Amino acid sequence: MLQHANNLNTLIVGNSHCMSGINPFFLTNNAFNFANSSQDLERDYFILTKYEDIYAELKQVILSFSYCTLQDKMDYTDKPRLKYYGIYIGYEKYKYSMEITSNITYEKVREYLRDGSLQCSPLGFRVNIPSKDDLNISGIKAAKRHTLNNQESLTDNLKFLNKIIQFCENRQIKLILVTTPTWHTYYEHLDEHQLNQIYSIATEITEDHKNVFYLDFLKDVRFNDKDFSDGDHLSEEGAEKFTKILKDSLDHTFKIKL
Repeated sequence: MLQHANNLNTLIVGNSHCMSGINPFFLTNNAFNFANSSQDLERDYFILTKYEDIYAELKQVILSFSYCTLQDKMDYTDKPRLKYYGIYIGYEKYKYSMEITSNITYEKVREYLRDGSLQCSPLGFRVNIPSKDDLNISGIKAAKRHTLNNQESLTDNLKFLNKIIQFCENRQIKLILVTTPTWHTYYEHLDEHQLNQIYSIATEITEDHKNVFYLDFLKDVRFNDKDFSDGDHLSEEGAEKFTKILKDSLDHTFKIKL
């Protein structure tokens, strides 16, 4: 990130749906993917502000706007990963964490021995590890896992979403909210109220803020089984396909060039 921040045009943040769904290699302008597994809006905001003094050319921020975005909070759903924000990028809440104390260290050592230390492309893109379940089963499991009802998380996430909007607005940066494609067993098992909440808030903020745009690909029929690594994550092939579709959609719909 430090190598790219100075001449970065497009920054991608959010959860694993964008991490494994948008490959900066296929975008024309300088782009970097800083999305990560389970990354929530509080951590997205931290990343944006962490490097604000060295953004010279930043024009767009792409943010995951998934079914679980407004309900998911790392403090409750994936707390072990928070240590890495303290260890590697100075996140104050976990500034003095040690990697050896994390209960996912064993998993990381195994990944290192299998794949080496760098598990993403030089531009931050990383494909999610394929599920052991088939697409139909993994889609149902993910839908159930992402169906949450936490008012405290919702309130907190809306606060950080507004901070992200203001950060971009104050710097004349376009904020692009994206719901990535999913397999049909995922979207068929979503809670209607939670899903409508995402759409309602997307409509509200795009109407209230001229710098915010939203694109929904949740049920996009252009994607087949080869395009997914599991029920809610794109494969490397699917990410290439989606990145090109996203690029064209933003150009044709909003005249935004990536």
